[in-house]
Amino acid sequence: MLYNLDTDAFINALRRFTTRRGNVNSIRSDNGTNFVAAEKELKQAIKEWNNSKQIEEWMLQQTINWKFQPPAASHHGGHFERYIRTIRKVLQALMSEQLLKLSDDILNTLFCEIECIINNRPLTEISEDANDIEALTPNHILTLKREITYPPGLFTKTDCYLNKRWKQSQYLADLFWKRWIREYTPLLQQRTKWLIQKEQHKEGDLVLLIDDLKSRNLWPLGRIVKTYPDKNDNVRMVDVKVNKDKRDLSTTILKRPITKLILLRKGDEYAT
Repeated sequence: MLYNLDTDAFINALRRFTTRRGNVNSIRSDNGTNFVAAEKELKQAIKEWNNSKQIEEWMLQQTINWKFQPPAASHHGGHFERYIRTIRKVLQALMSEQLLKLSDDILNTLFCEIECIINNRPLTEISEDANDIEALTPNHILTLKREITYPPGLFTKTDCYLNKRWKQSQYLADLFWKRWIREYTPLLQQRTKWLIQKEQHKEGDLVLLIDDLKSRNLWPLGRIVKTYPDKNDNVRMVDVKVNKDKRDLSTTILKRPITKLILLRKGDEYAT
């Protein structure tokens, strides 16, 4: 969270990021003036630091490789620009509808909740074991933990007008989840049927089930156990084995059309 758009604010935000996540080798960004100015200023500061005789050679700070996209060419960002666009679109709509002015505390908490939502998205399958109904997420890599951060309760619109500010941030996070999931999931589904023959769903595939009613940070995953081809030998419906309860790992079989499934495979282009 930046409190303004000048160079100092961005450098402070970058320092907060690296102290939490560790040093980075490269950063990709657009040509925002605060980014360009910050890159020049950081290079100068690092150069002066490296020239200091008081610092041992093994402590020398490594310069970050900062990659700028061409001006007015956001499409060079590829998939991460699509993520930024969907997040910004939902956030702008969310903030414009709020009658109450959000404090820094609530806004900062909301950003952290959004960070958790984005980093809990499934990327690809972890293993090919038919009994393993779990997908790799960015949080697996960032936190080295498999636990999911569930919301601390159920929240309604009236929570925005209570004195308990923590409930305001949680209600807004729920709103973001519901809107963002509707923006994000269509990006994972290609609508080019009837034009090009695509690879069919098959038994053993790990899939994400589209369910708009699921609570925040719940991504329903399952394994295909049976397929139902039509007369043209195209799979239109499948049986999916899903976990009924994360605690006892009991499973059940659901029948779903492939239009309600998103395929997650190792190296799958849809999951990157």
